[in-house]
Amino acid sequence: MYKKLLFNIEDNIGFLGLNRPEKRNALNKELITEILMVLNKHKADRRFRVLVIYGEGGTFCSGADLDWMKNGTLQSKAQNINDAKLFNALYHEIYNFPIPVVCEVRKSAFGGATGILACADIVICEEESNFGFPEVKLGLIPATIAPYIINKMGQSNASKRMLMPVPFSAYEALQEGLVHFITSKIHLREKTLQVAKNIALGAPDALIQTKTLIHNLLQMEDETSLLHCARTIANARTSQEGQEGVNAFLEKRKPIWNNGENIPSV
Repeated sequence: MYKKLLFNIEDNIGFLGLNRPEKRNALNKELITEILMVLNKHKADRRFRVLVIYGEGGTFCSGADLDWMKNGTLQSKAQNINDAKLFNALYHEIYNFPIPVVCEVRKSAFGGATGILACADIVICEEESNFGFPEVKLGLIPATIAPYIINKMGQSNASKRMLMPVPFSAYEALQEGLVHFITSKIHLREKTLQVAKNIALGAPDALIQTKTLIHNLLQMEDETSLLHCARTIANARTSQEGQEGVNAFLEKRKPIWNNGENIPSV
């Protein structure tokens, strides 16, 4: 039924697998559209009490598909805003999915993938996993994920990570609130199932109402702020820096603002 993802239900647990392993499960229009289809179709599905999002092929998600992002330089501003709104919809629907959401991270999650983690209720990763926000290094802005990252990690940690485009470790992600559990590579699925089954012990309506309560108390950003974020990333994608950064990455060279120098990781 789906071309870019897998979905099944087993023992009160729904499993949604990102299935673009040849692209390290990078988010493109087709994959995002299919994720939204699954989420909307199963909003009221009471055959499962927790949803696990994971990546096929050994990697969770490398973020937005840069080939798709590059095409954005050829699109109108209105078309870029529509693409950004698709990301808005993705994060909104994951964040507001009535059933608790668990993310299982193999290897890495960068850029737009971290937005999925920030929208999830619980995140589990491998000891070797790493994370990062490479947007400014590409001349882009992490606009659509920013409200969720700030909400999850706090303004201080979000500032440090989004302004410093270098990878950080699983243990740093744990300390800063992006990740909740770390386990060995061979025990990752075992830990994911343990967490999911513990959640599934809760009464179905109580789980849904508790998640709703938490979100209501947090008072998420309004639609005006989200539209501003969509416009911001749309502007960045068509900017001179955005085009240079994406082209430099795809051409395996340093962007002009690095002057060919190696920048040390912090």
